[in-house]
Amino acid sequence: MLGSLLGLAPTQSPAEMIRASTLYMIDGDTVAIGELRYRLVGYDTPETYRPRCSYEKALGEATTKRARELVYNAGMVEFIVLPGRDKYGRGLARILIRGKDLGRHLIGERLARPYNGGRRQSWCR
Repeated sequence: MLGSLLGLAPTQSPAEMIRASTLYMIDGDTVAIGELRYRLVGYDTPETYRPRCSYEKALGEATTKRARELVYNAGMVEFIVLPGRDKYGRGLARILIRGKDLGRHLIGERLARPYNGGRRQSWCR
């Protein structure tokens, strides 16, 4: 599990404080730690891979850049692994920055939308 990847005892909680530099923000709602990929839950961001329009691509790139800034500037983040996997086989997780969910930051900046499964709204205008 993540704890063993990070050198932590397997009996520790799935919520761990980790160095932001160990994470790679693939896009606004997907993160990698080494070979492991996680879908960040509770929000949706515009696509950067196969966007449906140029507006979605531009907004997706801006969202990815902002998510990286928020995470990396934090230094340390709380990484919470949740049970289950998404339809692409990615693990599910949350990232908290000083106790606030990354998705809440992005939603507040209008770079993301709340999302709890189901059909996603289009980002194209």
